[in-house]
Amino acid sequence: MLDKAGDGEIIGLFQDVDIGFADKAVLKGVNLQLHKGQLHMLTGASGCGKTTLLRALNRLNDCFDKHYMHGHIRLKLTEGELNISQLTHQYLPLLRRKVGMVFQTPNLLPGSIIENLLLPLKVVAGLKSTPAIERCEKVLQQVRLWDEVKDRLNGDAYSLSGGQQQRLCLARTLVLEPELLLLDEPTASLDPLNTQVIEELLESFKGQYTMVMVSHCPEQTQRLANKVFKLEYQQVY
Repeated sequence: MLDKAGDGEIIGLFQDVDIGFADKAVLKGVNLQLHKGQLHMLTGASGCGKTTLLRALNRLNDCFDKHYMHGHIRLKLTEGELNISQLTHQYLPLLRRKVGMVFQTPNLLPGSIIENLLLPLKVVAGLKSTPAIERCEKVLQQVRLWDEVKDRLNGDAYSLSGGQQQRLCLARTLVLEPELLLLDEPTASLDPLNTQVIEELLESFKGQYTMVMVSHCPEQTQRLANKVFKLEYQQVY
């Protein structure tokens, strides 16, 4: 059972987790805890398995051929405590709704700004009409994008700047009301000004969301992280 620790409530737990693809081990013997409302930073050299560990939390590694995972990953969500390493495929859509992910490069859906938010709400959450529009406005305000796009919601999402696109992708994740937020180098493709905006947003999310983030920037890690996990030689410590 997950429980409280000195750093607050434990809502995630890796227990002796091994992850690999075909005959190549990427992570071995991973043991770590995730604490509610905190930002956990994954650091380490390129290729050490940071993104693989991140994707394990919503089972996106399952999308790759010859993937394997041993051990247990447990999460405490509003639905209860789940051993996500043992979930059958029918429960993965719910898991990925509750454990949302933002990628390094903005991955917009074809269509307008508002359609990028409404489509997940209709397809994944089954939300329609006025409640969906209200939730869209709420998350656009949450990512500080509403004032910039409120008069062109039906405009092409690709007309947005790179920083705005990344905030729209963040809003699209938040619109499904996740409990755990995964961030794979979300500022890597942004200039310093837009990086600062994203960092300020993540700082404001602490307490509301539990976050796990990959970063190659030591300064960013120092600014944002509540906890730092360094991956090295197929280990985390």
